Amino acid sequence: MDSTDLQSSPATEADQLQVDAAVAALRALPFGGLDDATRSFALPPSIRAGVSPAIATLRWGAVGFGIVFAAPEAFRGSYVAVVTVAVCVFITTWRTVIPIRLASTRFQDRFVAFGDVVIIGLAVGAGGGLESPFIFSLMAAMVVMSFGWGYLAGGIALITGATTMLLALPIGLNTYSQQADSQRDLGLSLMLIVVVAAASFVRGRLLDSEVRRGSLAGQVDSLNDANNLLTLVNSVARTLPTSLSLREALEASRVQLETVFDTRTICLLALDERSDEWVPKLADGCVLHPAYRTAALPEPLGAALASASPVLRDLAAGDSSTGDSSIGDSASANSASYLSSSSQSGLYVRLETRGSIVGLLGLEHPESQHFQPQHLLLLAGMAEVLALTIDNARWFGRLRTLGAEEERVRLARDLHDRLGQWLTYISFELERIMGNQPEQLEELTQLYSDVQAALDELRETLRQLRSGVSETEPLALLGRDLVSRFAERSDVTATFTVPRPDERLPVPVENELLRILQEALNNVAKHARATHVSVIWDVDGGNFKLEVADDGQGFEIARGVRDSSYGLVGMRERADVIGADLTIESTPGSGTVLRVFAGNSSSNDSSSSNSVPILKQGAMR
Repeated sequence: MDSTDLQSSPATEADQLQVDAAVAALRALPFGGLDDATRSFALPPSIRAGVSPAIATLRWGAVGFGIVFAAPEAFRGSYVAVVTVAVCVFITTWRTVIPIRLASTRFQDRFVAFGDVVIIGLAVGAGGGLESPFIFSLMAAMVVMSFGWGYLAGGIALITGATTMLLALPIGLNTYSQQADSQRDLGLSLMLIVVVAAASFVRGRLLDSEVRRGSLAGQVDSLNDANNLLTLVNSVARTLPTSLSLREALEASRVQLETVFDTRTICLLALDERSDEWVPKLADGCVLHPAYRTAALPEPLGAALASASPVLRDLAAGDSSTGDSSIGDSASANSASYLSSSSQSGLYVRLETRGSIVGLLGLEHPESQHFQPQHLLLLAGMAEVLALTIDNARWFGRLRTLGAEEERVRLARDLHDRLGQWLTYISFELERIMGNQPEQLEELTQLYSDVQAALDELRETLRQLRSGVSETEPLALLGRDLVSRFAERSDVTATFTVPRPDERLPVPVENELLRILQEALNNVAKHARATHVSVIWDVDGGNFKLEVADDGQGFEIARGVRDSSYGLVGMRERADVIGADLTIESTPGSGTVLRVFAGNSSSNDSSSSNSVPILKQGAMR
């Protein structure tokens, strides 16, 4: 340490003392004044403000009593009485102007209070001991000592005062036997003991009450925090589950997290049970891979997966503390990585419901110490609601898909049993009539061809209704068959491209995409007047893209979307079920491109000015 440091240290300590004094003075102002003597007392300002006036009143009352009864002796020329009066008045005046710092840990403050007892004890002893009218001044000095520092200091003051008083008795020409003969003096001795003990007792009770008050205040604060948490969790619980759409549930979750935690980075990964991979569903403020194996998860999310409670990390804190090991875990921020390179504080938790882990959630902020230990309790309460909401939305999507498949099977059966049989009957009747009425053969032949075309359309419709993705029949296989049949019946050149045939998505997702592909091809056959159709189906981990492009007549995007033509409403609803984006790119006379995508497979999807996103979302799917 150099000389500059040595010179600055005392000044810094003095400055801190001045700050403490100023704070204590300001706190005492509403209760009657600037209280410097009791600022070291761990008592409320309202009580501290009344201590100094009470001590001053006690001192001056004792001095006044002594002056009244010592005045005759002083007027008769007793030097001992004059000296006793002078000493007691001087010390009382001095302590009124410069009071002793009660409860101070500094040695000099205790020494000054102890010195008052010694000096007044000598003066009282010389003035007659227990017979002196200034015995109450000695009692006041002992009370200050015992009230300021407790039983031990009060006992020392009592012994010291009695000893100095007895030692000074010969100065006043009094004897020890004279002190012991009087019952009045014995009563005064007992009074000294009782007063010192009472002052120490009052001090202890005041400090204990303040400790209890502080404890109760802490409990009230904890109850307020718990009440605020319950209110917030109740609000989240009432808001999030209102939607059973996965897309809407994720968007509502993102809004709630941003509102509650003021976070800049949000990452939510959902577990794909089929592939046993973690797929990003929300990725605001960070860049993630399409999918993660458990062993390859980002380090903070891996720590959250291994922890039964939320994890708090902070770069500036080094080792972040949760304040309660039963609520959260801490991790070394020095060795921790973050989801975003600009983050310095983060919260991470696993989403668990119905006995299984359904996702991982990470929240980060670029400012250190943005997240505090109390946020762990809040995140733990919200994580359960978020997990239940997301899981409910996923199950509802599966049930809706299953219900739709069952309805398609029922419709196919009804169409086959009713419409199919009627068309077959009409076809047979036309064949019979054609043989009996040769004069109308041309018209009957045309009608027969129309009926056969209707039967072919019905068979294709039934085939599409009954077909569905399964574990053994992926979209890559069914899509190729669908495109092949489309080319055969519509006289349109069609290609089906699968860059990664070994990659696939969960069965419910591919099933919805199959229905979208069927609707898109039907629209091309009915409206596009195209000569060539190109279908691309690409899966890359959690990302996918289904693209249907034709060279037909195209249409005006705004009008097509407004009029809900080309079956956009149905395709939009199916894309919503699987959390995907659906866009249409078209120009009159230049064909149409329909894309359904999720993740990073849309890098070149929306660059055209003629591209309209049918579904928009603020999160990665």
